[in-house]
Amino acid sequence: MIMYQILSAFDIDGEIIKSEEYGNGHINKTFLVTTTSEKKYILQQINVNVFKRPKDVMENIELVTNHIRNKEANNGCDYSRCSLEIVNTKRNGSYVKLRENYWRCYKFIHGAKTYEKIVNPMQLYEVGKAIGKFQLQLSDFPIDQLNITIPDFHNTPKRYETFINVANIDTHDRGLDVFNEIKFICDRQDDMKIIEEGLAKGTIPTRVTHNDTKLNNVMIDEATDQAICVIDLDTVMPGSVLYDFGDAIRVGASTAVEDEPDLSKIHVNMELFELFTRGFLETVHHILTPEEIKHLVTSAKIITLECGMRFLTDYLDGDQYFTTHYENHNLIRARAQFKFVEEIEKNTQKMEEIVQKVLASLQ
Repeated sequence: MIMYQILSAFDIDGEIIKSEEYGNGHINKTFLVTTTSEKKYILQQINVNVFKRPKDVMENIELVTNHIRNKEANNGCDYSRCSLEIVNTKRNGSYVKLRENYWRCYKFIHGAKTYEKIVNPMQLYEVGKAIGKFQLQLSDFPIDQLNITIPDFHNTPKRYETFINVANIDTHDRGLDVFNEIKFICDRQDDMKIIEEGLAKGTIPTRVTHNDTKLNNVMIDEATDQAICVIDLDTVMPGSVLYDFGDAIRVGASTAVEDEPDLSKIHVNMELFELFTRGFLETVHHILTPEEIKHLVTSAKIITLECGMRFLTDYLDGDQYFTTHYENHNLIRARAQFKFVEEIEKNTQKMEEIVQKVLASLQ
């Protein structure tokens, strides 16, 4: 009954036929809604434990999606598929608050889907193009209009400070069992500073960034296998393009899922790394600075290390942030990230050569 009460606040077409849970998101609750008009909508409950200022989140999404759609409309692209489209409330708002919960609604993008795992290697080339295009679409966006939805989200040194505090307190007495993992992180603390120091000095420019560029945050057309748009815009904020490149490689170029317990299965897939890098650089290389290009491979290591550190922090803190599905899930996730960091370290020179090869082909 409460679902109908929520949906009745939005300006949707037709009467509600059904509402069902949808997707595999870790943070927000998502539902697919079907109406008598044969239209579909995505309804989401915003997780206010993660996004403590949901109004700021929705302001960012509204600004960014309007900017993208206006730009793409001028280019003759399909207005309804080039970006998420917010369904306004009947009072012309972008969200509804009911019993301390915040809800939003998007139009469903037909004929497209997201993937948890690559089916065709060329999909990662398309993902690279989509992430690059996202940067290009927002390269002229007035960045000072954006809210900071999660302070220091990809500030790896700050994440390290939090990790050290949690590890020192060790409320759940798990620290001794993960001594090697803690040492792995501490041994690499100097590597964590590169992006943030560059942003602070201005040698790495501040751009509009997505900050969560996993494979499943890019919509792929079912008929053409081409990328349509980037979704899940809750973490859109000012940041570095290196955040987005690094996070995409962390997931997309790995030979295993991010919670693979068998570490022997985790390597860098060089073909996928090159495909993503080619798609990304084809789209956006002309606006990147030499310093950004210099640190593309490094960013994959930093963001993967950061992610593993966040998983381990949550494990030490009693699994309060990430949804877990079995005992030690966060620990297994952390170990998988650290193995991928090691694989990047082993293959850094090869990966750098691939970046240079792609760039040379674009001259």
